Amino acid sequence: MRPDHPTPLAALFTALVITAPLAAAEPARPAKVPAVEVRYTDNSTMRLTLRDDRVEIGTRYGKLLIPVADVRRIEFATRVPADVTKRIEAAVANLGSPQYKLREAAAADLLALREKAYPALQQAARHSDAEVARRAEELLDKLREEVTTEQLEPRPNDVVHTADMTVTGRIAAASLRVETFQFGEQSLKLSDVRSLRSLAVPDTEAVAVEPKNVMADPGNLTALHNQIGKTFYIRVTGGLGGSLWGTDVYTSDSTLATAAVHAGLVQPGQTAVVRVTIVAPPNGFQGSTRNGVTSMPFPNYPGAYKVSK
Repeated sequence: MRPDHPTPLAALFTALVITAPLAAAEPARPAKVPAVEVRYTDNSTMRLTLRDDRVEIGTRYGKLLIPVADVRRIEFATRVPADVTKRIEAAVANLGSPQYKLREAAAADLLALREKAYPALQQAARHSDAEVARRAEELLDKLREEVTTEQLEPRPNDVVHTADMTVTGRIAAASLRVETFQFGEQSLKLSDVRSLRSLAVPDTEAVAVEPKNVMADPGNLTALHNQIGKTFYIRVTGGLGGSLWGTDVYTSDSTLATAAVHAGLVQPGQTAVVRVTIVAPPNGFQGSTRNGVTSMPFPNYPGAYKVSK
């Protein structure tokens, strides 16, 4: 048989291949769109839906593309937009203005910018102009009272957590595409947010990481009251038998375990890690009754602290 004529068996096989119906391709399953909770720099939160498929992050070992469906949480680096930087620089310069109204307006503007203005104010506190340095120091004291040390510390890197790894670097995008219930699709500026967590992960898992250097309960904060602006993480067991003066801001000799119950952070007998921030003492301490604990008023005291989760 000539080689250009196929054998009957080969012809049958060819016919089967040509006429057999092709298996229908399985339709691609759409990726589940992640719902997240975003915490803004002013500490407010909002629930959003991410619209980007991946997060691009540059690391010391190169660029990584992380599927957003794998992201459990992100701690964002501190970002100060160029226009805000110019605004801060102008306000710092106006702290030394000969015009009183300009000086006051500059101070109010810097205070409103909170942690974004903090590094610039630290530099201004060493300014050769005594008026600029004095006003900058006053603003630093106010910020340390109103903003936690953790928020004031600049964060140089973004940290992305997945189920099996943590990636530290810098996210390439200046914003993320998100969907909001109220306003539809929007652009979320990374300079406006502190953190993000996936709502697919239980909240207890998202916050289960314990801070480093947790201290044992010292009883009160008298030994630390000169370290204004410093934050300490302390493991306490709520109690009712201690002495307590103040509301929200407590005298440094107030019993921490009792203050934690008064502030609603723990119940009597419950143990938890709380955050204690040493603050400049106010002119007076207000008494109140909260959560079954009564605190007493006090006119003034050389040391004070705040306690929070």
